[in-house]
Amino acid sequence: MIKLNLLHVLLLLIVARNISSQNISVILPLNKTMSWGNKQLYGDFADLNASSTLQVGFTNINKNVSYIIFQVHSHLYNVTLYNNTYIKGSYVVGTNVGMYSSVKPKIDTFFIYNPNMINLKLYLSVHGYYVKDPIPGGCNMEFPLPTSPYLQTSYNKDYVLVDAAAARDPSDAFCNNIDKALVFFYQMYLPERNFDADTYFDGIKNMMTMDGIENFGEYLPENGDRMRRMMSAYPGTGAVYVAVAISTQNTSAYSVYVPTYSYACSPLVESGCELLDDFLSQLLCASLLFLGLFICFFGHRFFKTEMFLVGLVSGVIITYIFISLTADLERPALLGASVLSGVCFGAIWLLFWWFYGIPLIAVLLSTLNVGFLFSAIIYYGLPGGLVALQLDLNFWILFVLVMLTTSLMLVSMTFLSNILCCSILGAYATIYPIDYYLGSNLKYIIINTIRRAVVPQFNKAILSPPFEWRDALIILLWVALATSGFLFQHFHNRGRPPFPPPPRNVRPLPSHLYYGTTAPRTPRYGATAPVSPPGIQTDRTPLLA
Repeated sequence: MIKLNLLHVLLLLIVARNISSQNISVILPLNKTMSWGNKQLYGDFADLNASSTLQVGFTNINKNVSYIIFQVHSHLYNVTLYNNTYIKGSYVVGTNVGMYSSVKPKIDTFFIYNPNMINLKLYLSVHGYYVKDPIPGGCNMEFPLPTSPYLQTSYNKDYVLVDAAAARDPSDAFCNNIDKALVFFYQMYLPERNFDADTYFDGIKNMMTMDGIENFGEYLPENGDRMRRMMSAYPGTGAVYVAVAISTQNTSAYSVYVPTYSYACSPLVESGCELLDDFLSQLLCASLLFLGLFICFFGHRFFKTEMFLVGLVSGVIITYIFISLTADLERPALLGASVLSGVCFGAIWLLFWWFYGIPLIAVLLSTLNVGFLFSAIIYYGLPGGLVALQLDLNFWILFVLVMLTTSLMLVSMTFLSNILCCSILGAYATIYPIDYYLGSNLKYIIINTIRRAVVPQFNKAILSPPFEWRDALIILLWVALATSGFLFQHFHNRGRPPFPPPPRNVRPLPSHLYYGTTAPRTPRYGATAPVSPPGIQTDRTPLLA
């Protein structure tokens, strides 16, 4: 009886496997009328079971079509696309794949294989082009297929790379001059922290045609590599990338590559899209909320604490950049060493005030930090493709110049500038963890600048940060906190000395020159000069007393 039940179970598993791995065949009509901005002949969804193959044929082909680009788009999971035979050089694997086929003498039959153990929802699209349109990927030298009309994306924690194969103009059958077909890149951001399949498919469909690219796409300028674009990575914010080949012989002739996408992370992996994936980073990020509020509203009132914290932050940034350039450490070790160095730097800066108490120099570090933040904001908002700023010497000279100019403009009004610096820096420190938890991207104002300093070849990266409702909300919160912090501190310190006296001043200068106390009046002619307390030397003390 037990053997009979086991036999039944085995038969059921075999039947289920055969049903799930069945081969399906479909015929797609390609008789749709094409317009200049929309050359899509077919586009629709298809379901493909696990370990199954979908065979796609075509009928009723538009008589004006010379060749087609067949596209397959899957969300997160790879599929295999091949034509006629499954051999090397005739298939491609990925989430956004496509193949070229000439209409004459006979259009190819394509096969889509799902190697995954789950059923997939696919979007199939066919684009038809005229005889004078350039062939995307027709002058391929590196990709697997002889003609590779798709894009390849790769990423790490700092940047995303998008590569395309050169296009071939119909007048250049042997690719003797690839400049006859120019390739332009575009991108469109998906909603932040949205990994939904429907959102992904909507983004892909919006960037498939020239009409959609003109409406939704953002041009990516060339940054040194003709067929590659490097973009700063914003993990968790998806972006759709596409390239367009335009003939220089006939500017009305063009073709669109297969669009692709990247989240700059892997949503399939647990914590794969978390920017801070270790305990120390999360602890430091959360602590910024409380330290930022303290500096924003009480920084100038507790001046010595402000001196230590400003020195600590400066030391952390400097040490982080220095260690990243000289050693290869994991992020927890790198952050730990930077924080320890920052504590030492903060203590040194506090001791400088403790013994010398020069307000102008003490405030200078705060204004330099605001200048650094202002330069980082300018870099964050710069458009890509500025060749002059790709040179590190030019970039850092301009960066430091803006930082010093901002600092010198602020330090001229010492008391007010210190309150202003506390408000701006404290407000940014407050919104930093909120920005992280909300999923917006203003934290990359500082991160992109540090990347420029420590990541090789990041000078070629296009920043082009996304700006959505989350970013607008964080900016409004930043402005509100900085404004309220400045007004609160200015009102709270009204009537007080501008700066507190240092605990141990080794410079015996009159306190009213620095701390706002009332200076004694000069005695009139003939009046008796005030007697100095014993042990205090003044300008009336005899030299040989």
